[in-house]
Amino acid sequence: MKKRIVTAILVMMTGITFAAGCAETPESSLVKKKGNIKEILYEEEAEEQENTKALSGKNIRETVGAPETYQSKTADTTGNLKIVTDAKVEIPDTDHASVIEVTQHPFGQEQMDLITDTFFKNAKIYTSHSYYTRTKDVVQKELTWWKANLAKGNLDPNGLGKDENGNYYLDINQTIEDLEKEYETAPETRTLKEVKPQFGLKGEEGDYTMDDYFVGVAVTEEGTAFNYSMNSYGAAPMSVEIRNQSRYEKENIINEFIRWDGYDYYSKLSESSQQKDAEWVPTEEELKEEIGISLEEAKALADEKVKELQIPDMELGDWEYGLCLYQKGSGEDQKLVLTDTGYILHYTRKLGEIPITYTEEQGGELYGNDMGAESESWLYEKLDFCVTDEGIDDVQLIDQYDIGKTKTENVKLKSFDEIMDIYEKMMLIQNADYMENAKELTYKIDRIAFGYTRIYEPKSDSRSGVLVPAWDFFGSYEGTYKEGAEWETGSENFLYAPQYESYLTINAIDGSVIDRGLGY
Repeated sequence: MKKRIVTAILVMMTGITFAAGCAETPESSLVKKKGNIKEILYEEEAEEQENTKALSGKNIRETVGAPETYQSKTADTTGNLKIVTDAKVEIPDTDHASVIEVTQHPFGQEQMDLITDTFFKNAKIYTSHSYYTRTKDVVQKELTWWKANLAKGNLDPNGLGKDENGNYYLDINQTIEDLEKEYETAPETRTLKEVKPQFGLKGEEGDYTMDDYFVGVAVTEEGTAFNYSMNSYGAAPMSVEIRNQSRYEKENIINEFIRWDGYDYYSKLSESSQQKDAEWVPTEEELKEEIGISLEEAKALADEKVKELQIPDMELGDWEYGLCLYQKGSGEDQKLVLTDTGYILHYTRKLGEIPITYTEEQGGELYGNDMGAESESWLYEKLDFCVTDEGIDDVQLIDQYDIGKTKTENVKLKSFDEIMDIYEKMMLIQNADYMENAKELTYKIDRIAFGYTRIYEPKSDSRSGVLVPAWDFFGSYEGTYKEGAEWETGSENFLYAPQYESYLTINAIDGSVIDRGLGY
């Protein structure tokens, strides 16, 4: 265990900026220039190979001198911005880390068929247009709902608010009038049209072609309907989403959107003054009882699908309890409704003994000189499952990688102390701007993780990059707003506590700060 208290003095000096991207670490010029990521790694390869023999026999924790836990306290000169670290230090039990090439996996018809067979081998798949054809019964149900709100004087049931002139963004009377016209022409029944998931289908509602996307509805043998979409454009050359549509029918939901969120975030909010009316948030013990399926059983269901997807080295990286929620009401009457519970399983690659560290950041942002017609961004690989006692409820597969050759087998890593010096300085520098609205701000870091992350250069090559070892810092932050800055929550106090938000990512090789939003 290491423990220390640090008082940091921030000095404005040439070379320190607050711009996004690979920020230069204080007192160092180790940050690599963009556009030559691969070349730099080649240049260092011979030097790193010389260290292979010297490092053999030690695991990474011993090599970098990392403790099992780490404690420190850092503050700016005012004492109002604090970084409090009391963290478990997670390092895979292996003797070396590498630099590994990755590229975007092709997303053609063969891959689409594989995904379809994995999740919907015996299901009927229909066009979205035919499945969601609104019959008279459906329109009448929605019309009744709107009229009931009008009768109660609830003119804004969706909580969309008013414009600058005080008029509701949504005119409830116009909505009712439109629905009455729709009812007149709506069919009594719908005619379902089966379809094979593929790109290039003709749209049914007009003269267009779905060149780079597919949307449909898969209905299983048990009768459960899933929204099934595949896209290939922009930052996501491969995006697959599967969502349980039958929930809307089961919950009698018309105008709300159902989503899965992690339990840990709401649990922490329910214990703070920021979250009002949090009686709906179950305790962890209540949650375990409600889920009705063990983690091992949920993992077995997801593992089976991962095996069928034929993605090498893909394993369960992290998991969290999941809450299936939707927002009901408007204005002061808004509230979250809990409809189901389960597990959210985050799968990542594990190369050797080192996983790609899971974070909730999707990447794909562009900044500064990278913004332009010639630039194309690239989201991180992602494979998430939401599993309940009824089975797999939700799936997201984004930008699957192909793992290439190892560029450097055994890279020389910066010591843990060097990394912590960078961490304590950069946490203050990168969060200084937040003090414009915050009276006090305290970061509480409780987890430090060593693993791989992908970096790339969007302007020169947006579909290939390298995996490099990096350190990530997880936790939460809380504080109080300055007077007049409470607009974000309506409260003087604030708390942000997502389980997998990395507040800083440091390249373990050279100590450069990696902006996960940008991917470099």
